[in-house]
Amino acid sequence: MTVRIAYLILAHDQPVHLQRLVARLAAPNAAFFVHIDAKSDLAAFAALAPAVTFCKRRVNGAWGDISLVKATLELMKCAAATPGGFDRYVLLSGACYPLYTPADIQAFFERHRSTEFIEAFALPDTRYGKTLERIARVSIRKSKPLGRFRWPLQHFLNRVLPPRDYRKVLTGDLVTGSQWWCLTSDAVKYVLDVTARAPQVYRFCKLVDCPDEFYFQYILWNSRFRASISHSLTFTRWSPGKTGPDMLDASYLPQFAGPEIHASEFKNSPGERREVLFARKFSAASAPMLDAIDAMAAARQPAMRGEEQISSKKISSN
Repeated sequence: MTVRIAYLILAHDQPVHLQRLVARLAAPNAAFFVHIDAKSDLAAFAALAPAVTFCKRRVNGAWGDISLVKATLELMKCAAATPGGFDRYVLLSGACYPLYTPADIQAFFERHRSTEFIEAFALPDTRYGKTLERIARVSIRKSKPLGRFRWPLQHFLNRVLPPRDYRKVLTGDLVTGSQWWCLTSDAVKYVLDVTARAPQVYRFCKLVDCPDEFYFQYILWNSRFRASISHSLTFTRWSPGKTGPDMLDASYLPQFAGPEIHASEFKNSPGERREVLFARKFSAASAPMLDAIDAMAAARQPAMRGEEQISSKKISSN
């Protein structure tokens, strides 16, 4: 049976690149659901219609803030309500791009129907800046209206307030990981169900630092889905000491060649460098590089389809 894929895209700028991303992933089995940040001009993305479904409820997002979890949940609900539903939900940013053809992505998910591709590793892990303070201390919104007063206010609050008693709410194992995931329909339904029947977890995460790297991992790791969790399928490169991933340029093209593409050596997380399907960050200025990625994907296609030789090291579907 053909795997039906719902691409969930968080975007706030780069409408030209977003249009290319959607066109590149377009396939009979695929549908696109896009959340445009409430601060952005929706008219700038009008050219995407009718190829995508825009979230009607738009969230004013901020980096490292609960608003990103809220926007993601809106995308999940929007896609899950579609008649007929989907087998696989893929969360991307508007700065992502596929490293394989749509047919090869389809074949990958058909081989791994029950695997939950979401990175999850133990919190804390100070090697990657994932400290316990992320949940034990207060984190407030990292943008307007507080602006430059945000950091002094946060430092003041954490001096005068005791550490948060997170164990009153978070009774399971603490894990963290990449924001970008590819989940099965059952996992998406489970996350939405937990969000509805256990709102205390979401409420607690309103003051968590980078809850978009915690909320979904925490729910799924502490559930029957734990045995099916694998890794993130999105390539990112984090320069040491940086708080965000690098923009990718032509110097990365050799890493995107060959029959199988693996995660970056600097992926800001422990574990093996496993196979990836997507990469970020790109922009409209990346067009020449994306042309090269498309050409490599087309050249790779026959070997990937013929004898299922995409990988000499298959990912277990548990």
